[in-house]
Amino acid sequence: MELAANLETIEACARVAALDILPNDLTRMLYLASLRDCNSGRYLHPQLSSKMGVEKADHTLSAYHDQLFRRLLTTPISAYVLQLEEYIRYTRADRSIVLRTWQSLQAYRSTVPLQALPLYSELFCLNIELALTILNDPRSCLDREC
Repeated sequence: MELAANLETIEACARVAALDILPNDLTRMLYLASLRDCNSGRYLHPQLSSKMGVEKADHTLSAYHDQLFRRLLTTPISAYVLQLEEYIRYTRADRSIVLRTWQSLQAYRSTVPLQALPLYSELFCLNIELALTILNDPRSCLDREC
């Protein structure tokens, strides 16, 4: 019963935080990581933290972040490519700049949940790196806008 209640809380939290309007799991995970304070590791959301309380919002957002991460770990590389491509379109940023910046900064490494095992963290990062390699290959254009 507690698992069902936690899932309901996570889903309600996702709706309030407008996470359900984001295009895919990768985009949601990137957004959640941006809500995490890099000094304390605590998730802070303008509406949720005041509505639910800082501790409960932190716990719920952390659980949702972990859920997305675990789901992405079981996602095939082709879906990483599609989700990354969709994320780039969603941001409306220049595709080549995003790809170059992601490869250079490797900021995606900081999007992994804090409690993730190093092996899973590395698997996620390798999947992102492979998706970046595929998207940087001119023969891999998913649409003709490349």
